[in-house]
Amino acid sequence: MKGSLSAFRFADLVEKAFLEVDSNYFTIRKFPVADGGDETMNVLMKALKLEVQETLVSDPLGRQVLAQYGYANGVAVVEMANASGMKLLKLEELNPLKTSSYGTGQLILDAIEKGAKKIFVGIGGSATVDGGMGMLEALGIQFFSKEGQALKGNGNNTGEIHQVDSSKCLVPKGIEMIVISDVDNLLLGSNGAAQVFGPQKGATPKMVELLERNLLNYASVIRKHTGKEITTLKGGGAAGGISVAFSAFLDAEIRDGADYILDVISIDDSIQWADLVITGEGMIDDQTLMNKAPFAVAMRAMKFQKPIIALAGSVSLTDESPFDGVFSIINKPMTLEDAIENVDLFTHHASIELAKLISTLSRK
Repeated sequence: MKGSLSAFRFADLVEKAFLEVDSNYFTIRKFPVADGGDETMNVLMKALKLEVQETLVSDPLGRQVLAQYGYANGVAVVEMANASGMKLLKLEELNPLKTSSYGTGQLILDAIEKGAKKIFVGIGGSATVDGGMGMLEALGIQFFSKEGQALKGNGNNTGEIHQVDSSKCLVPKGIEMIVISDVDNLLLGSNGAAQVFGPQKGATPKMVELLERNLLNYASVIRKHTGKEITTLKGGGAAGGISVAFSAFLDAEIRDGADYILDVISIDDSIQWADLVITGEGMIDDQTLMNKAPFAVAMRAMKFQKPIIALAGSVSLTDESPFDGVFSIINKPMTLEDAIENVDLFTHHASIELAKLISTLSRK
């Protein structure tokens, strides 16, 4: 529940409520999940038994910030939002023409220096629309204007690129990179990085037009340099287009976030074991049906013919068919601030009522 409950806390609260109702009757397995956005690092760290690492990187505006990632035994999990995320900026600082993904590249380099041979990158929550230019700059790839001037990676400069030099790339051969994305948008167009996600990152309508033209130039230059057509890459519009940089220059695999993570944490066996599956999200709406984590869990439950109930802060679905029940935890009118402040209480109370109902009906 973004901005209020972590996946771990949500699972703990539901479990606590059910066991309070009847600890002898209910047996619970908890699987915090993610889809490439928030919680991806923590979920995969737990599943892969990684340890927290910290290093100083540049935030989206170039300021030093201490960022975390997970690492152990040659495997790393990097969350883009920790270095290049909107959460690092004030509302008035959001400007995708200026912001850069440079810090994400620094996290990747630090993981490689630690010995990482396989790197998972969750790319949700970014503050950038730079096509991953900043990240590539941090990884040693250089960009030049028509006049031969070296360019810093940001949303404005994607439109100024004329030449690329990738001969000094700092990523060794043989590093496996898996990009975990929570959306499948293309880089350009009405469903692309600039037009769909630019406004939420601070872009005005004029900025969106400029960012679209800039990314078109970026795609053209990359095509000439690598021979790869990135405008048709599924997921290429995610996180300001950083997926295309991973694909074109680092041969990364782009994976659908929710289903990939559900496979990594081996959730299927426990869904088959369960009599009931419970999932949740801050807002369950039609975007949930675009294979966000609750929807992906619902599809697994449907596959194994298990009932699934979703709890949410707010509900606005035109099609509830993936779920057997969708319930809001909010029990009276209130502001968003009040809802977030009391989210533990509301989640616990709704889970208590649900557990009582299930217990009563099951015993009849």
